[in-house]
Amino acid sequence: MSEKNIQAFRREATVVPATGETSVRRVAAYCRVSTLQEEQADSYELQCDYYRKRIDADPTLTLVDVYGDHGISGLSAVKRPEFQRMMNDCMAGKIDLVMSKSVSRFARNLGDCLKCIRELREKGIPVIFEKEGLNTMDPCCEMLLSVLAALAQEESNNISQSIRWAHEYRNAAGNPARMVRYGYKKVKKDGAARWEIYEPEAERVRLAFQMTCEGYGYKDILDALNALEARDKTEVRWTHSRIYGLLTSEVYMGDILTNKSYKPDLLAGKQVKNRGQRHQYYIEDHHAAIVDRDTFHRAGEIVAARNKRAGRVERRQAC
Repeated sequence: MSEKNIQAFRREATVVPATGETSVRRVAAYCRVSTLQEEQADSYELQCDYYRKRIDADPTLTLVDVYGDHGISGLSAVKRPEFQRMMNDCMAGKIDLVMSKSVSRFARNLGDCLKCIRELREKGIPVIFEKEGLNTMDPCCEMLLSVLAALAQEESNNISQSIRWAHEYRNAAGNPARMVRYGYKKVKKDGAARWEIYEPEAERVRLAFQMTCEGYGYKDILDALNALEARDKTEVRWTHSRIYGLLTSEVYMGDILTNKSYKPDLLAGKQVKNRGQRHQYYIEDHHAAIVDRDTFHRAGEIVAARNKRAGRVERRQAC
């Protein structure tokens, strides 16, 4: 049997005007990168610059805007403000065509991806995915698009699982990766990130613990802290819940408890309290303490007693 050479080819998604259409089409370009790292910042700028040049070079197209979500995950459409702005402009009749680098840039959530594309299709607005060579107005497109969107979602899930594993490894090693708390700043020393006391904020932390131990109530503490913020013209606003979180956080005596909350559902992205579903590690002397242990525990006892009294009042009122 003779062999045949089969030449591979790359399918290009073409921007085809609607039947009888002669006017210039109004185009939106959507760009996204999921982190703010420098290498992705370059990718984001390249995406935006590419579409500006491409659309400017085509006399049948005019650029409405480059809509870009920089440093935002593609798992949730509602959490991407620029994506929402683009969809609103499409629904308002301001856009005739949407262009995006790839399905994964447009969305990493299968449900979001198909829902938005169907809404746009109903308005007669195609989406062009350049990497995959897809035009969503093509009737044969949806099945392939479903597969590609599912793959993008699974890739994001795998990345999330890898990050979670890395965090667990660091937690177990006593070097947790977590956002620095109020009163501290993160600095790099000897190639590692360390927490150092940030004195302008630590002043407020000490005052809150001191006033609590002296018997002052939340309102007095709130007034004192907010007065300091107003004096220094910061944008920090203290609330009851923020004071409670400060007075009950072990970080202020130098320790860290990991995995206080977690995300049970990657797509929903909602944090819930960890009640034993995830391993936790208590790391003592992780960083310098702002208040000593005796002060922390004394304040904690006062807060717990207040909460108990408040609970009794609520129960009596309910009766």
